[in-house]
Amino acid sequence: MTSITQLTRRQFLTTTVSAAAVSLVVPRLALAAPRQMQMKLSFMTFVCPTWPIEKIVKFAKEAGYDGVEIRVDAKHKHDISSKSSAEVRRQAKKIFADAGVEISSVATSVQFASPKPEVLKTNLESAKANLELAADLGAPVVRMFAGGGIRSLTPEAARQVAAAFDEVGERSKGSGSCPILECGHDIIKTAKEAGEVIRQVKTSNFGALWNTSTLDEETLVVMKDRLRHFHVHDEVLDPNNTNLVGLAQRVKSIGYRGFVSLEIIKNKDLPEDLLKEVATRLKRQIAEGSK
Repeated sequence: MTSITQLTRRQFLTTTVSAAAVSLVVPRLALAAPRQMQMKLSFMTFVCPTWPIEKIVKFAKEAGYDGVEIRVDAKHKHDISSKSSAEVRRQAKKIFADAGVEISSVATSVQFASPKPEVLKTNLESAKANLELAADLGAPVVRMFAGGGIRSLTPEAARQVAAAFDEVGERSKGSGSCPILECGHDIIKTAKEAGEVIRQVKTSNFGALWNTSTLDEETLVVMKDRLRHFHVHDEVLDPNNTNLVGLAQRVKSIGYRGFVSLEIIKNKDLPEDLLKEVATRLKRQIAEGSK
């Protein structure tokens, strides 16, 4: 065995130079957040309502999106819904897995605040069916609303919505899919209204979605323990909009690793070149805000 004192001058210099090179490289690499430490980017199928599932997944992969959010019951041509057969579900899951693209969410129009018992019952059944769909597909969350056709969130409605999430959350616990409440929209527009529901939900299998590309401190405090998903809208189509830099900076403090998803509704397919440009720009903003 060669001792340290037997090292040649050339060996010593080689070792020293190599160590110095590593010391220069590591800090530089550390300037960028590792990919797994950033939030991820997806689009909802409202941006491509006429595309079949194969085209959706292929495009997402080529354009650099990390995932796709499947909007059900909106007559989109992906043809995936809670009524899909077991074989259709298996094939869809395989198409995504083979491409390395995630299903970021199943987006529904389920609403829990209706004062009509029969309407609430129908929505609870739909929620459970779509949570089963999401579990079969490997989607981590299912978007739902308070809604219910009422003008504002009352104390009674908040209790009813929370109880509904307890019911469907417990039913789907262990499935790998979590029901999430859309906030920042509908009858839950503010952090105060979001808190009125969130604080009353008891099940651990429940999350919240913030429906805008900006997030203030008050909202973050209310939602941070339940935050599972974000939606952004037409504002991010503006090349001068840099909201996602700030959003990434905000959620970095809570270790958020979920998706921010484009929910842009034009009732037609958006141009592919536009969607590619948006993906490149938003992922650059996410990386910048995550440093």
